Amino acid sequence: MKIALISDVHANLAALRAVLADIRRHQPDEIVCLGDTIGYGPQPAECLSIVRQSCSMVLMGNHEHAVLYGAEQFTPLAQAAIDWTARILRDSETLDYISSLKSDFRRGNLRFVHGSIRNPLLDYVREADTPWAFFYLVRTLQNDFADFNICFVGHNHRAFLGTEVGYIFPHDGGPVVKTGFHIGREKAYVSVGSVGQPRDGDWRSSWVMFDGEGVEYHRVEYDRGKTIDLIRQAGLPEFLAERLQFGN
Repeated sequence: MKIALISDVHANLAALRAVLADIRRHQPDEIVCLGDTIGYGPQPAECLSIVRQSCSMVLMGNHEHAVLYGAEQFTPLAQAAIDWTARILRDSETLDYISSLKSDFRRGNLRFVHGSIRNPLLDYVREADTPWAFFYLVRTLQNDFADFNICFVGHNHRAFLGTEVGYIFPHDGGPVVKTGFHIGREKAYVSVGSVGQPRDGDWRSSWVMFDGEGVEYHRVEYDRGKTIDLIRQAGLPEFLAERLQFGN
């Protein structure tokens, strides 16, 4: 069974449409969204509608949670975007849908969360930049993955795998990267990256295909100029437009 995974669309409709078109060419059995469909970007209602129709499962991210319950722990920039988004998404049917979403889902040997195993909504899975950080990842995989092998995550906007033997960073400039990871032999966090606001130095949208055995990363170009113009027209913070240029 082939599962396409997306995350962190962040109300970037041009990116979402480009990614879904690319996904359809690969003919998955289903599409799963790991949350943060809204926030930061200029078209939250449109993206929610498309994700709701296109995905077999949609998780709640911290931005959906903030629209419902407030963004007190967000940065001022992110809070400004949440306040704007909340004004756009005022109808009760949309809010009822958002409130129905879960941040954690289990299916057999697979786990799907927005953040991490420790905190499915808010925690970050990060690349290790010190030996201690890598040791913490290995301990998490050994202890918290006791009855499943793989956990798909979003939230950090970066595309990589974290395994017990090291990290895999699919950055070779090509549109598709086969990682060599095989479920059953290794445990791993699979960080799928972001559709609408990548932060790994590559501005192209990221999505992942999982075929039941291995993981394949895909990068997709989209008309980011269109989204940048709409961010500015909406009066959202300028930095949200600028960062789309470079994927940071």
